[in-house]
Amino acid sequence: MIGKLIRYFASMLPMSLGLRAALYRLSGVRVGARVSIDRNVQITESRQIEIGDRVTISAGVSLLGEVTSVHSGLEEQFGIRKSAPIVLEEDVYVGVKATILPGVRVGRMATVGANTLVMSDVPPLGVVLGVPGRVVMVRQLPRSGDSS
Repeated sequence: MIGKLIRYFASMLPMSLGLRAALYRLSGVRVGARVSIDRNVQITESRQIEIGDRVTISAGVSLLGEVTSVHSGLEEQFGIRKSAPIVLEEDVYVGVKATILPGVRVGRMATVGANTLVMSDVPPLGVVLGVPGRVVMVRQLPRSGDSS
């Protein structure tokens, strides 16, 4: 309960991005170094979320470590409940109002576009866009020694 309260205040109050990341860490989310988390970020099941170093999470993002239909017949009849880890590896950028569902791993240096619904893993250096999210490209790192 205290963790939820801390996450609520971290999400809603104006403060530096670094302080916000520290509050999420205090609430039970595994948060790496030099992480920037903007306002209005929704996190469910904080123990299921792991955020790597130098990750940027934009405003309005939802990291849903658990989804459920609560007390409806859907959950009772069909077991509509999923709880699984979300991992954002190092140097990931998550755009405004993106939603990442349970069980997703976003690879190192990947980009999740604004308003994207991420339902499956994103490869390292991948760019995922749309609803449902689709990998539209995978960047190539420049070769060492290139002068360009």
